[in-house]
Amino acid sequence: MAGFWNLFRGGAQQKQRAESLYRGLMSAALAPEAYAAGVVADDLDHRVQMVSLHAAVLVWQLTRRPETQLKRLPQHIHTRVFDGFDASLRETGVGDASIARKVRKMGEHYYGLGTATAACLSVPESERIPALSDLLKRNGVAIPGREAELAGHLAALADAFEAAPSDAFLDGQAPWAAFPATNTPGVAKV
Repeated sequence: MAGFWNLFRGGAQQKQRAESLYRGLMSAALAPEAYAAGVVADDLDHRVQMVSLHAAVLVWQLTRRPETQLKRLPQHIHTRVFDGFDASLRETGVGDASIARKVRKMGEHYYGLGTATAACLSVPESERIPALSDLLKRNGVAIPGREAELAGHLAALADAFEAAPSDAFLDGQAPWAAFPATNTPGVAKV
């Protein structure tokens, strides 16, 4: 009987891990530095894209880990991201009748950009930044001419995630790093 209750405790622990990883993901994706530096436009569409990119880095790394608990986390992360999309649309006053359609459209973009980002991260390390830059350009994520900056940041995140021990992810912690634009002269650190 004790094994039966452990199933529920394990599920709760997975949800706690996912929630902690989600909070870190959202903090990194919505941090003001990239927007303040003019690398990414500060509007709803570009914020969704930034969430998609950061989620893709996290999910890509979780699926590469040998631990079963980590391989199962992406679904919890995706669910939490979609709940956040729904909540943010409701906060902006979007009516119930159009929420499903808008979330579906955001979801298509989220999964498409996520799949393409994972493919870029799976190339040899020396090819990551050019592959990511091209992806960002094709999808209009970064301000034209600034794609390499964002690509470099995403590649650095991927490197940090690869170097992190699995225990960090099991503890719900990911090695998110601040966007390097904080060192750019004339950019206020918010």
